[in-house]
Amino acid sequence: MNRMKVFLLLAVVIGFSACQSRNKQNTEQEMEADSPVIAAPTEEVKTLTGVVGDASMHNFMLVTSKGDTIFISTMDQEPSEVGNFELGDTVKVDYIEEEEEPGTSNIPTAQKVTVIGKGNRYK
Repeated sequence: MNRMKVFLLLAVVIGFSACQSRNKQNTEQEMEADSPVIAAPTEEVKTLTGVVGDASMHNFMLVTSKGDTIFISTMDQEPSEVGNFELGDTVKVDYIEEEEEPGTSNIPTAQKVTVIGKGNRYK
């Protein structure tokens, strides 16, 4: 009988401590989520220059002066910042590389596209 009481007491203590640590973790997570401190983005803004070779609704293809072809995403960006170019235009692209999944190739995300030369589309 004595062993049974000790076992029950031990089970109750473990149960309360388990609930308490989960509660503490949840409280810490909620405090971090509600915190007004905004962390600076770790992504570095980079610049590319090239000619727009192709475009679709949420990305475009840029051909650099070295002949490299780069696909650039415009997903979730304001059209006024990334949509004022046409095929054949020479553009400067301010972008960030966002890591989607480790080990996969990253598609640059355009932050701003500036037309620096109009292309001759009708040759």
